[in-house]
Amino acid sequence: MAANKYAHLIKPLSEHRLDKAKKKTGKPKVFFTLPEYDEQSAGMGGKDLEGLNLSLHYRFKTKLGDWHNGRDPHVHPYPEVQYFVGLDTANVNYLGAEVEVCLGEEQEAYTFAEPTAVVIPAGVPHGPITTKRIYSPKGYGCVTAILAADSKPQWFNDSHPSPSKGKYAHLLKPFKPHTITERGKLNLNRFAGLKPADSPPSSFKLGPGNADHLAWFFGDELEGLNVNMDWGFFSKPGLWHRGVGAHTHPADEVLCFVGVDPADMNYLGAEIEIDLGKEHERYIINKPAVVVVPAGTPHCPIVTRWVDKPFGFFSINLAGKSESTFID
Repeated sequence: MAANKYAHLIKPLSEHRLDKAKKKTGKPKVFFTLPEYDEQSAGMGGKDLEGLNLSLHYRFKTKLGDWHNGRDPHVHPYPEVQYFVGLDTANVNYLGAEVEVCLGEEQEAYTFAEPTAVVIPAGVPHGPITTKRIYSPKGYGCVTAILAADSKPQWFNDSHPSPSKGKYAHLLKPFKPHTITERGKLNLNRFAGLKPADSPPSSFKLGPGNADHLAWFFGDELEGLNVNMDWGFFSKPGLWHRGVGAHTHPADEVLCFVGVDPADMNYLGAEIEIDLGKEHERYIINKPAVVVVPAGTPHCPIVTRWVDKPFGFFSINLAGKSESTFID
């Protein structure tokens, strides 16, 4: 058996930094063209993600103002989902900021102050995005999933936000109704009415290392997109899932282990082990990283070996359902 057969599927976030400080070195992998970054961020395109039809971006926001320095709005021919997330690991439903997002040709302005998923269908102009207020000393974060291997926006450079008339209100999805794990307890109501393929098996139980808080959106909750995503905080060592072993998905997936310290994007604060492949090759993650899981690739169990500080986790699965096949 070849050692480290799956090592190429683990992508350290440090190699994909896009923030301004890193750009001065000339070393970051910029997967799309944006103005100078003034805060810590990282991005990967399909080329970085083993050819997946996906680009992702993780950033911290600690300053007020327009994200793109007046270049917005823009449009692209593929859908996008933006998760505006808080960094208070005690509460997945606290954003710690007030954000304004403009949507549509009308640039209708929508303001929210709680963690929110914003769905941007293909061809819908959007922007500017503006941080209006920040309440948390940490600021807040944003996870962007672009359902294309390359990001090629068309910038209009013509910002004229207008009051909201509610035309695009359905594209904003607050986290609260989608929380499945809160303070370590599983909200089984989130799975009510789902088909068996989407539901956890009867043997499934939360392990001691599972999420303190986790919000999860399925595709039918994201305007019918072929994607399901989650975001959560973890603070305890131990096995993530009990009663199940490795599993596969019929769609590609990425598992993202990230820090929540806006002063240091390279700090995870924990050590995690994950098994990949039918050989159960074991890999150790102790810095922020993205694990690419191509369709049909066995993965798990996941075990948090130790935690110095709570960390964040999000996954992006390129199917509307969360279908899994457990194999041991």
